[in-house]
Amino acid sequence: MNRFLVRPLLTLLYTTGFVALATEASASGFQLWEQDGASVGNYHAGYAAAANDASTAFYNPAGLTRFKNQQLVFAGAGVFTSLKYQGTVSVNQLENTGPQAVTAQGGAVGFIPAVHFATPLNDFLAFGFSVDAPFGLKTDYGKSTILRYITTESSVMVVDISPTIGIKVTNKASIGFGPDAQIMKGEFDQVGTYADETMDSNGINQASDTGYGYHAGVLYEFTPESRAGLSYHSQVVHHLTGTSSFTGPLAEALEATIHSRRAKVNITLPPYTALSAYHQLNSTWALMASAIYTQWSTIQNLVLQNVAGVELVDDIPTPSTSIIVTIPQHFRNTWNFTVGADYFATDQITLRGGVGYDQTPSRYDYRNVQMPDNNRFVIAFGGHFQATKVIGLDLGWMHLFMNEAHIAPPPQMTGAEVGITNGTVKGGADVISGQVTWDIA
Repeated sequence: MNRFLVRPLLTLLYTTGFVALATEASASGFQLWEQDGASVGNYHAGYAAAANDASTAFYNPAGLTRFKNQQLVFAGAGVFTSLKYQGTVSVNQLENTGPQAVTAQGGAVGFIPAVHFATPLNDFLAFGFSVDAPFGLKTDYGKSTILRYITTESSVMVVDISPTIGIKVTNKASIGFGPDAQIMKGEFDQVGTYADETMDSNGINQASDTGYGYHAGVLYEFTPESRAGLSYHSQVVHHLTGTSSFTGPLAEALEATIHSRRAKVNITLPPYTALSAYHQLNSTWALMASAIYTQWSTIQNLVLQNVAGVELVDDIPTPSTSIIVTIPQHFRNTWNFTVGADYFATDQITLRGGVGYDQTPSRYDYRNVQMPDNNRFVIAFGGHFQATKVIGLDLGWMHLFMNEAHIAPPPQMTGAEVGITNGTVKGGADVISGQVTWDIA
């Protein structure tokens, strides 16, 4: 077997093992921009045009035609979020049904891994392979406050696996495309009760699915120093199925095992389009920018079906495995804007920086504590060190400043339990990334 075939095969086997470990990692934020470790340093400015490493296989596969040798990228980003809810919660099943004051911290720590591979096949054709996480979410408010009757832990994790092809059409223009297989896992947990906390019982709802889509792109190089790129990631429809259980004193008092193996929820992850530009001014500076449009309107309501819990039948608590929980979202389409710069300090060291603005898809009247999102501003810094001829190292940091989010959605109904939240969430996040780039001769 020749060198070209052996190395991608070994890469694929290693990647498979890496993902098996990574699938338990959680990430913060619903749409993620950390599909590599290097671009965190300038907040993904030049997303679809830079094509500086193998991660372009995901960002814009047309950029694969820029590679003259095989390249392998290992990347990871740690996400540290702070989400502080202050307000009131009222629950109809408690003896005190009125609003009760609460302060709860829902931030979490997550890890976002990524692996990318690129290789030229000939002078006009290139191949790429990526494993990364384009969407993710985790909030965890714990069980120490009354907010537990609305939510304890909510999480979404999406792993995207994609082979891609880049084709050089002319000396200046390239196109690229590839299919996406997405593994999605979700969890929605809360506590149910009756009268007081002595009857607290845990509701745990988990589901997963594999969905399919595609992404494609175009890259045009005006000069060796200037290029522009346009990329598109399609929507992916997921039909998640799994289990729902309700266990604890309330379930025991009803002398019932309340467990459903028919839990399901449908969700369509949004398509998004990126337009980017990259220009190297001189031997010292390069400038880049991106505008990304995400069509979040594919998500209007989240409907959890066949949830296990307790319903009221003739005012009598009754076990059920067919509860329907509807969470209105009514997301709107959004823009993300970012500009950045690279400073080539030496032949080995590059310094990066960037700023950006990210719109939230959530609307004022429907924003909830499970995803207390709002518009945010971002600053980012990072750097690259070319340790050897074939090994490059990257570090990046960015901070997200989130505007205060008002929380007053419609009442949340889970069987007999109706919960109402009214308050605000203050929050932000830090992302610290690293990357190793291996240029394989």
